[in-house]
Amino acid sequence: MDVLEFRSKIKPNAVISIGGRDYTVKEVVKFRFDDGNYYIKCFLEGGFVFADDLSENTFILVKGIKTPFKRPFPENLEFDGKNFKFLFSAHAVAEEIQGDEVFKKGESERFWDYAADDGSYLSLGINDQSGERSDDWGRIVNNGDVAIK
Repeated sequence: MDVLEFRSKIKPNAVISIGGRDYTVKEVVKFRFDDGNYYIKCFLEGGFVFADDLSENTFILVKGIKTPFKRPFPENLEFDGKNFKFLFSAHAVAEEIQGDEVFKKGESERFWDYAADDGSYLSLGINDQSGERSDDWGRIVNNGDVAIK
């Protein structure tokens, strides 16, 4: 399923099949980047987070973790025995919320994202309101591995 189709169909309580495993969506959040573009982030059962990347027409599936990294974050990080290369940094505000209120409308986050050659994904985040770290680790998911049931 490509990102635009995903965006048109995703709703709270939907079941997303990702690589053959099913996840129930608890909350759908539309985050607006400072440049005006946006992305959709879904909070799933079991503490997983699923987000789209329109520019690459892919997705990421991650779960919260604790990392030892401190700001300023370097261009390359080693984590879980893998070398992660910096992709981009961004700031975004939760503009629309559907479902459970895991993330609240108007809250914002800043994040620094990294990827490894094997498709592993690391996102180092900070919630602007609380100052709390929100780091996530997982993988890049090709759009062919995603379906809404």
